[in-house]
Amino acid sequence: MEFREVKLFDNENIKKIRLKTYTWEELLGKKDILYSAICDLLLSEENLFYYATQKESTKTLVDTRKYVKKLIEKNIIDSKLSDIFSNIGWKKEEIDISNTRFQGDLAEYLMCILMDKITNIETLISKVSLKTSPRMSSYGNDNIYYDYENEILYYGESKFYENVSSAINRAKNSLKEHSNAEEFSYIRSHDSVFIAEDGSKREKIIEELEEKEIQDVNIKSVFFIANDDVYLKKDYEGKLLDCFKTEEELNIRSAELIMIFLPILSKREFLDYFKGRLDIN
Repeated sequence: MEFREVKLFDNENIKKIRLKTYTWEELLGKKDILYSAICDLLLSEENLFYYATQKESTKTLVDTRKYVKKLIEKNIIDSKLSDIFSNIGWKKEEIDISNTRFQGDLAEYLMCILMDKITNIETLISKVSLKTSPRMSSYGNDNIYYDYENEILYYGESKFYENVSSAINRAKNSLKEHSNAEEFSYIRSHDSVFIAEDGSKREKIIEELEEKEIQDVNIKSVFFIANDDVYLKKDYEGKLLDCFKTEEELNIRSAELIMIFLPILSKREFLDYFKGRLDIN
């Protein structure tokens, strides 16, 4: 099943995500359709190795596909996936879906997958891959993205909230906290964790950031919000106007940030479904 984007206020930088072939009435009647499609992305072997690890053999999407194929041929992919789940805290017998750290990791990881699918910016640093312990969070913005065509670096923030208005306000504040020189220095000194579609892109951005100071880099923001209180286009637009006061102000701010919304319909039901999917994977 494929996801598609719906522009809010006809603005290219403000979108919500939905399944292509189902109505909201169908999804509200059987939420598992949506949850299954999301879990297919989260538990994809390719996505797990590309976004959730720091192996030298999975730093590019091209190499990741070769690596996964090799593991399947050797019949050792299950044990390698088990290593990933242990590192990020997704062991089915230990997982606590009410834990906010787990929920944050899940949202950050899903953000990377969907941003790469529906926008023209690409993941540069996937924060979940930086975890050194399932009980610890990683430093800085949730994820880092790059627009190779327009040479724009994006600081990312993801939120997994029941209430979309609270998520919007919290995300805005979080981005202000991290959009600074300290964060840029961290990114530039951690080029070993960069991922990219192919080797040439990865080499290009490493060289670019080595040669530039923060004042020479165009830096913008992107945030991803999964929420369960609204799902219709008009309701999202109403919440955005409540937050930004006018459509004109929203358009001004959206020139400096990208906002992506995923209506999850029920946060609790989705998390229960995800844990159930871990039991059969």
